[in-house]
Amino acid sequence: MDNQITKRLSSITSWLVFIVFMVIFINMSFTPRVPTESLERKVLTNFHLVVGTLLFVFSFFRVYLWVYSPPQNTHRLLPDHEYTQMHILQFMLYVAFIARIVFLVFFTSPLFCSLFCLEFIIWFVTEYSASIFLPN
Repeated sequence: MDNQITKRLSSITSWLVFIVFMVIFINMSFTPRVPTESLERKVLTNFHLVVGTLLFVFSFFRVYLWVYSPPQNTHRLLPDHEYTQMHILQFMLYVAFIARIVFLVFFTSPLFCSLFCLEFIIWFVTEYSASIFLPN
């Protein structure tokens, strides 16, 4: 891709991430005030899931653009170390949005939980118990 197109896409994607995050934030502030069993609560929860998925997609695309064409300090308004620190924090924010969905999908699934619990039980019975009860 052309560098100008990449810069434009990066800027648009960053703004989309910000707008979608603000929508989720507003949704999260209203949802706890709605009664648990109401239909409105279910609608707000489903809306939260859909907009959260959009946030994941935009964040993933933004990280792809970031890796494809890393940002350069061309304006020189900030010193290099402060510019780098700002972009590291911004990158970690995108990674946190992506990791939240990945952990939600993979680590809350019943299959993963059952495999993790089984793995923990096997580890506890074999390794940990052996280290406690067997003499050195």
